[in-house]
Amino acid sequence: MGALHVRRAGWLSAQQLGMYLLEEARAAGVRLLRGRVVKIAHSQNGDGRRVRAVHLENGERIPVERLVLAAGPFLRPLAAQLGLDLPVVAERHLKLAFDDRLGALPREAPLLIWADPQELDWTPEERALLDETETGLPLSGVLPSGAHTRPEGRGGSRMAVALWEYDTPEMSPVFPVPGDDLYPEVVLRGLERMLPAMRAYRTRLPRPIVDGGYYVKTPENRPLIGPLPVAGAYVLGALSGYGIMASQGAADLLAAHLTGKPLPPYAAAFHPDRYRDPAYRRKLASWREEWQL
Repeated sequence: MGALHVRRAGWLSAQQLGMYLLEEARAAGVRLLRGRVVKIAHSQNGDGRRVRAVHLENGERIPVERLVLAAGPFLRPLAAQLGLDLPVVAERHLKLAFDDRLGALPREAPLLIWADPQELDWTPEERALLDETETGLPLSGVLPSGAHTRPEGRGGSRMAVALWEYDTPEMSPVFPVPGDDLYPEVVLRGLERMLPAMRAYRTRLPRPIVDGGYYVKTPENRPLIGPLPVAGAYVLGALSGYGIMASQGAADLLAAHLTGKPLPPYAAAFHPDRYRDPAYRRKLASWREEWQL
């Protein structure tokens, strides 16, 4: 068995990061307005189209000279209001949280990821039952790599979070996120090879807390950061499964586009116009791995 231990790594609270950024933005004079965007008005002239205003569901019209589309899973339908068809899809991804009352995961453990495909150790009776269900057949075969877990919380917390993206259907985003009744058991079984103590939960599963969201992805799993074909409109989206990790650098890059500052050498790799380049499209067709995190 081989293992890779990344030393300078860890995790943080996405909620606390978001609140910190909101507080800093307010301190700099930013106003937070809440509302549902129902229309993005844009005009046509000799120089092409230009964004003009945002219309909210409550009837309010907000004139704008610049507009950033950073709508997460709703990026594609929002861009459609500008007449743009962005090359993105939304995948459902789930997450399991549970009370590790048996201490199967040491509290000092780092983020642990099983990097090999695996076939779960179902009993013959369980396998027969799975084979009888509409979606059960894949669960009785070889499933992809990526089962992972880590401790959650400090002090006397016993909580753990675990994920395994063995089934990530593309869908139009809806909330609440559609669940998967088998997800908790499949994830815990997927961790058994890496953490044999998880097997003790087979007789009595912990009470699961299943949450989820959407990974918005481009064909090559790179984000979209930069100006759109409609003047004054910009995009920051399709950050897939690395949104927290990439968010600050992505924002810096977008700010450079907005303010006219010199762009870093890698800016073209994330520019929305990259798909117009025939050489890039040929390269895209030859790529096989998407390096999903």
